[in-house]
Amino acid sequence: MKKLFLLAGMFALMSATALNAQILIGGTSSDRPDAGAALELRSTDLGFLPTRVELVKLSLPNPLPEHKEGMLVYNTKVSKTDTLQAGYYYNTGARWIRLSVAPSASNSWFYMPSIVFDTSVITPSGESKEVDLYGEFKKQLSDNTNTDVVASSGAPSIALATVPAPTDLNYYVTAYDHKVFKIDGISADGKMTYEILENASDSTYINIVFVEK
Repeated sequence: MKKLFLLAGMFALMSATALNAQILIGGTSSDRPDAGAALELRSTDLGFLPTRVELVKLSLPNPLPEHKEGMLVYNTKVSKTDTLQAGYYYNTGARWIRLSVAPSASNSWFYMPSIVFDTSVITPSGESKEVDLYGEFKKQLSDNTNTDVVASSGAPSIALATVPAPTDLNYYVTAYDHKVFKIDGISADGKMTYEILENASDSTYINIVFVEK
């Protein structure tokens, strides 16, 4: 009889485990987790607090026993020698990668790739020219049809697999030749209007910088 009860208990446990393959923490006893979630946390006034650790080095799993792809932790250690900062890190299976950077802490920025401005024709009074800075940037760095790209051995054929959206960037002209260019403005999606005041010389320049928001 005890064996029958034990067997029945095992079947009941197996059934319960199958029924509870999805887990909901929070909510009421009648609530069910989202159909696509293995684990759902539900609250209107509480947050999710992951494990907080002191990573040793980006290339080392420590203090975890091994690298595990998809692992997420919050690092509390700051190290100038290994660029470790406080924040969320995920594991690629071989190293730690910082998940995000607070906008106030550090912005990613880069110079726009070189483009040609035709300064051979002076802009008539009352008119202006337009150049799509974002479009030129994207064409050079993420366009498979750009046959001018020469990559290092083993590098992908395009420089950027994904690029920010036009309005995910801020656009700046940080310095330029005022004798040649008159910058009228830059739209939020990276279209710059300008005028050519005189033909360029050997020392004419214009510096354009993109900053991720």
